[in-house]
Amino acid sequence: MTIILFASAAIAKPDVKTDPKAAKARAKVHHLDATAAKRLGDAFRAYDRNDLPAARKLVDGLDADALANRDYLAWLSGMIALRTGDLDVAERSFKKLATIPGSRYALQAPWRLADCAWARGDRGAAAATYARLIKTTGAEEVGDLGTAMFRIAEAKSGADAAKAFRELAIAHPAHPLADEAEKRMLALGGAPLEPADRVERAKQLSNAHLWDQAISEMALVPATLPDDLAHQRDYWLGTTLFNMRRRYADAGKLLLAVYPFMGDSAAEAMFHGARALSRADQDDQAIAWYHKVVAAYPTTAWAQEAQFLSGWLEFNRGKYREAIAPLEDSLRRYPHSKWVDDALWTLGMSHYFLGEWDAARTRLAALSKFSGSLEGGKGTYWLARIDQRLGKNDAAIAGYRETVTAHPFSWYSLLARSRLAALGVKVAPFGVDAPAPKGPKLAATVDEALASDDLIARADELVAAGLGIDAGFELARSERAFLGRHDRAAAFAMLLDRYRKAGNFNRPWMLAVSYSGSALDGPPEGDARRWWENAYPRAYQGLIEKYQQLGANPEGYLYSIMRKESGFDPHDLSYADAQGLLQMIPATTLRVAKVLGIPYDPGKLYEPEYNIRTGSWYIGHLLAKFKGQIPLGSGSFNSGPRPVMKWMDQNGDRDIDELVELVPFTQTREYMKKVTENYARYVFLYANEIYDQPLAVDKHYVIDQLTY
Repeated sequence: MTIILFASAAIAKPDVKTDPKAAKARAKVHHLDATAAKRLGDAFRAYDRNDLPAARKLVDGLDADALANRDYLAWLSGMIALRTGDLDVAERSFKKLATIPGSRYALQAPWRLADCAWARGDRGAAAATYARLIKTTGAEEVGDLGTAMFRIAEAKSGADAAKAFRELAIAHPAHPLADEAEKRMLALGGAPLEPADRVERAKQLSNAHLWDQAISEMALVPATLPDDLAHQRDYWLGTTLFNMRRRYADAGKLLLAVYPFMGDSAAEAMFHGARALSRADQDDQAIAWYHKVVAAYPTTAWAQEAQFLSGWLEFNRGKYREAIAPLEDSLRRYPHSKWVDDALWTLGMSHYFLGEWDAARTRLAALSKFSGSLEGGKGTYWLARIDQRLGKNDAAIAGYRETVTAHPFSWYSLLARSRLAALGVKVAPFGVDAPAPKGPKLAATVDEALASDDLIARADELVAAGLGIDAGFELARSERAFLGRHDRAAAFAMLLDRYRKAGNFNRPWMLAVSYSGSALDGPPEGDARRWWENAYPRAYQGLIEKYQQLGANPEGYLYSIMRKESGFDPHDLSYADAQGLLQMIPATTLRVAKVLGIPYDPGKLYEPEYNIRTGSWYIGHLLAKFKGQIPLGSGSFNSGPRPVMKWMDQNGDRDIDELVELVPFTQTREYMKKVTENYARYVFLYANEIYDQPLAVDKHYVIDQLTY
């Protein structure tokens, strides 16, 4: 529906509070009128398919007093009237909307009233309102800035109009009216866009992740330019190429050539130029430039990262001795940087692979003091590995036990349990045989008395209307206030139940992770089980069960991938254009769709069924390619199969713990660990089985056509 775009904002901003007067203003208890709710939903659906007569007929028969969501009716009535030219009705609806406190649509009211004034022909008043509104905080989230700027320009004349059209064409080059604005500008005698304007447009397009369009815009910039403008062009071209993950060598060359001229952005330009060289497999040159970043800009965050990466690159290409000095420098120069834990680990493992056990122990012991399972657990586990290598089995067993107890089900806990089993020691998943459930209370049943709360009444009505996304939005934007009004155990149970009824698995997952305390560190029993089930839901279960056999997907595996990839948000879009629940890439999906004999169109991946269908085939076949080995199969989904094949060829004779730690892609390395933990938890929660992570690696992957 038209308002669907607002739904994702609720997930990004879960702590937004509604106006405290809102609940009081809607103090009347609304008993759900299912007929009215369905009619409201049908009206929105008619509006969404552009059947305005049907939508108007539906809203005209609705009694606002029968609805808990009167603001939804006011907004929709106003929009239908505005689009059909009934401006009196539109203005009354939007003025009414503006008086409803706490409404998600209230901020839109002045924009729509300006639209009404424009439609009446009062262009001066409308333009003045638009000019004021586009300067307000958050205007880009509420109004259509491009259309407002276009209308402001239309209200002007002569040179002033041409100037205003130029501003739109430059500031919002991706807007549908940008090309028309440029035409109007020229028709009014405005000068053609200059090279500086083109560079600025390219910058705006690049910042909006419209990289192909940015490249096309820069192609219109002349090759010969004044030096300062040429530097800006090359900087944005290099930045765009880097962000596109293409032509890294060219990106590095451009950025490193212009950094001296970039003022406050010089350190960033030099750093990303060096990073581009690394991604172009020019590691020696990248390391040299990282050292230059540190020397030239030692107090910047870029220098902190560059110093660490200069050692990390040496480690990743197996030069453990060469990695030590720059990593030591990283800890010495920047003892409080965000790279300290990574530097400790990389330094400790450099000594480990060199067989320098005491030095390795010193660094890993420091790392083990960190609290996270992928930091502290890492240090504790590898300290135990050193003890085992040195024949100190009692100390190794104690270290492995500590890892399991402190970080149950983590990657390092799974490895530790397997190491203990190999030593003849059987340890339960939580480190003790009869652990007690942990965490805060979570009511076993939903207290329907809470349904009289204004928030729940609104959500229930929207669910009944078939507007589940909007119900989830309303719950998310007001959940904190709701928790404050009621007993938390009962309030959480109500919220989690209503999110599920709205078809929203993302927000319950976030709530469970944020508020479950230590429940996930103990057995899934009683209250803790309910927290577990929300933290590890079988989201879209019907679709998973329908399609998981398209590939070799064991029970729980696709949920594990989905949890890591999108957090169960079907509208999720990554920086790399991965889309939907399983974060499928369009280019990959196109190939999978051909295999399955189904069509592919842009936007299809946001449909849960299509996403799961194509993802199940691809993910399952990748897992089969790597012989069902969870860390390797999942890693191949993250990085693509070719890098995993290369790592298997290089390190497939090592045990899985060493192989994974030697994965040079940080994101893929940590992805492998987290998906394996997710899978172990799903198997334990729903099948009551314990996943035992094999230590040995089957390095003989399947040779087939699946190399994309």
